[in-house]
Amino acid sequence: MKKSRVIFVLIAALLTLDVSAQEVITGLFRNRQVSDAVRPASLLKGAMADDPVSLPFSDDFTGDSIFPSAARWADQQAFINNTYSVRQPSAGIATLDCLDENGLLCERASKAVFPADRLTSRAIDLEYQPSDSIFLSFLYEAGGVADLPEEGDSLTLSFWAPEEQKWHSIWRTMGEVTDGFKMVIIPVTDTRFLMKGFRFMFTNYASLAKASTEPSQAGNADQWNIDHVLLDKGRSVHDTVLRDVALTLPLRSLVKEYESMPWRHFRQAYLSAMSSVAPVNYRNNDTIVRNVTRHITITDMSTNTVVRDFDAGAANALPLSDVTYDAPLLYTFNTSSSADTAQFMVTISLITDDFDPKQNDTLRYIQKFSDYFAIDDGTAEAGYGINGQGANNAMAALRFRSFLPDSVTGISICFNDAYDNANQRAFDIMVWADDNGRPGALLGSSEGPVASPAGEINGFVTFMFDTPVRVTDNFWIGWRQHSDKFLNAGLDLNTAPAGRQYCHFSGKWQESQAPGIIMMRPVMKGSGIPNSSDNGTLINNLFSLYPNPTDGLVTLVPAEGAPDDFTIDVISSSGALVMSSGKTLRPDLSRLADGNYMLLVRTRDGRPLSLLRVVKVR
Repeated sequence: MKKSRVIFVLIAALLTLDVSAQEVITGLFRNRQVSDAVRPASLLKGAMADDPVSLPFSDDFTGDSIFPSAARWADQQAFINNTYSVRQPSAGIATLDCLDENGLLCERASKAVFPADRLTSRAIDLEYQPSDSIFLSFLYEAGGVADLPEEGDSLTLSFWAPEEQKWHSIWRTMGEVTDGFKMVIIPVTDTRFLMKGFRFMFTNYASLAKASTEPSQAGNADQWNIDHVLLDKGRSVHDTVLRDVALTLPLRSLVKEYESMPWRHFRQAYLSAMSSVAPVNYRNNDTIVRNVTRHITITDMSTNTVVRDFDAGAANALPLSDVTYDAPLLYTFNTSSSADTAQFMVTISLITDDFDPKQNDTLRYIQKFSDYFAIDDGTAEAGYGINGQGANNAMAALRFRSFLPDSVTGISICFNDAYDNANQRAFDIMVWADDNGRPGALLGSSEGPVASPAGEINGFVTFMFDTPVRVTDNFWIGWRQHSDKFLNAGLDLNTAPAGRQYCHFSGKWQESQAPGIIMMRPVMKGSGIPNSSDNGTLINNLFSLYPNPTDGLVTLVPAEGAPDDFTIDVISSSGALVMSSGKTLRPDLSRLADGNYMLLVRTRDGRPLSLLRVVKVR
């Protein structure tokens, strides 16, 4: 991953030059996971709690929430994740960046150094004596897989003196390259801190290098990762060992090539598509040898039954060492359900010594089989595009493999939010044949979609082809842009391109130098908008509508035989799903921009009934 960081910094540095077309990597303008998340009421209530926290105060940021635990922390600006580092000592880290608690770029963000994210403890009962040997320790990492803080940026630690009602700066580190996480341990001996109501706070001081010169490229930057925070008595300056064996990297797909794929494709090629091993990544953070047993459980979520459960052997883990064990997986996904999709929960856990902390010994992953292929892991750590002179008509392409003859009906792309919507520009979606490992003959394209972020899960928008594009074996999907401004698609920095990603500018195809996978996915036949030449199940005379054109409200008129229960999807002319609703005979389109739309009326189980065209005007 060190090589990836060098590429990331190099490409970012090129932005300062007036050069011809090039690949551009930017920080996110918005963290959609945070902005779309619903904060549990328990978090908000906990954040307002008055009772001080007792020692020990400890957090390794393990858990399912993307917000800091309100049992220990008073704010929610830090992003709890397991994707912004590849060197974490255990699963889960707290990332401080330039995005606020709503996942949006801080309002105070600027080219000059500014206080960005904070991670502030709740009030702590610290009524002790200096002789009680109280120490605060934590691990920190600069940048991780994302943006390295610049020389003037910093991470600071401050202590709150309750009687003075004042923060005091205690520790600071400037922007630097850290090879993994560094340990810091600080004594708390000053009596103005040793009292009830003490707090401590981490602050990220950041800057946006392009905020004034190229504001459309200003995005998230200057990440710091924090882990294993411990405040307790009876410690010493030498108490720096994490006596913990823990799982580290997030679980990934057990299918060889894809994070997700259509169920019927998997059933066609399961013998070659299924991985023969289940990787288990863990670390012995202790200074002694520890014995570890690995355990794997696979549950069919459609029937809620365990379909595979086994111990994957036991072994000694050497001190302060990372372990990757490929557990033999004598299993292929299968289900008794007759549905054309499937989901399985893969659970990997460690069995360790009784005294070992248990909260980071279990990880879960949902293996999805639907109607699309995905290489990315669903989480963007950066943005990707092609920018500069000569980038007009530039193309980006990603290779997939179809295990049976099929049709690509659309392409799902995760476009990031951009400053002032600067990336909402037209482009063409395209499918190419494979030509010896690079894009070849054009198989099909559709003109005119506009890049726009979605409000749906993971931020993907599906852009449909006018006519489904037939594919066999290897094929490529991608876009051709209509301007020299980059489109800012999501970039998954935790998945290596491995020769599957190409770009075209300066008159030729060349392998992408981006340190991750562009987040775009081919949607296969049988999904999205039915096409009259490819799907004979659409019945257009079950519903009609008026008025057309409309300034907002339309009335659906069901014909005889139309079902009583149905759903409505409103789809833009670019193929993007822009609105959905349950049964209503009076859908309201007033919030939509003027333009041409289609209303797709379906049964509750997804069977298409009518496809109605409507024009929205003011």
